Amino acid sequence: MRIVAGSSPSDARPAAGAAAVGRAEAAVPPRLLVGAAMVAVVLAWGFGPPVSKLISAPAFVAVFFRMWLSVPILLAWLYGTGHRLSTDLLRATAPAGVLFGLNMCCVFSAFHHASIATLSVMSALQPGLVLVVAGPFLGERPTGWHRLWTGVGIGGAVLVIVGAGSAVRSSALGVALSAGALCTFTAYFLITRVARARAARPIDAIEWMCGVTIFSALTVTPMALATSSSADFGAVGGRDWLWLAFAVIVTGIAGHVMMAWVLRHIEASKASLYVLTMNVVAVSAAWPIHHEPLTALQALGGVVVLGAVAAVISRPAAPTAALG
Repeated sequence: MRIVAGSSPSDARPAAGAAAVGRAEAAVPPRLLVGAAMVAVVLAWGFGPPVSKLISAPAFVAVFFRMWLSVPILLAWLYGTGHRLSTDLLRATAPAGVLFGLNMCCVFSAFHHASIATLSVMSALQPGLVLVVAGPFLGERPTGWHRLWTGVGIGGAVLVIVGAGSAVRSSALGVALSAGALCTFTAYFLITRVARARAARPIDAIEWMCGVTIFSALTVTPMALATSSSADFGAVGGRDWLWLAFAVIVTGIAGHVMMAWVLRHIEASKASLYVLTMNVVAVSAAWPIHHEPLTALQALGGVVVLGAVAAVISRPAAPTAALG
């Protein structure tokens, strides 16, 4: 059975007759619910960078705890909802898990060598990168309207970021790490979309993130052990545990499980544009958390980003080609 990109497996229409089609269509979630989930993802991920930067421990140590604290919570959620780990699930999630682990290492390392604004400049390029590969890799067909407003949205995100002026700073290593974060997250984003669409059976969002997180933890562990001392691991204390709890529960588990679910119902090229608004949230949150004031240019950029997202939402998606 072929699954069409841009739809969930519940949209697939077997030749079982009109009754089966009706049941499949009834299983499609309302657009309002999908939109609410996307907004929740933007908020969870937007607060992630400014809160995670408060963690004082070395980068790989922070990621080590971030991953391994998530694993038992996700396993409990998985088994508590009647799901099970399987060989097929682990095989499907392994590539995405490795990429996600590498992405976390790049992001947390970049916090020590670049400003949040610099990291955000790189992440703002993701929708453009996704658009380039959306056709050949995902079978998606963005319209000219979609391409135009994606470009406008990227421009607005850059205004939000560079409007901070001297807050955009970095070393060469910081730029390289930010670029690494962009590439690894884009690859993870696309693999999540494709692997779940091509799976032999529907993979629930919690199943997907449980497998991904296990492999992320396994990827990060040797790097953390090879580059950190016992003193580094002992450096985690005090409020670090509070910030880690936020990164684990809100940004990590809640944000990524919802995003995995959303990607079954929204084209990847559209979802990546919506995620641009997290830069508006991140810069706004940096004001009270890191005492970085908002400027008029940043406010203008925020309006441009939101306007671009609204413009894309206002037009229906083009037909998509079949995956697989």
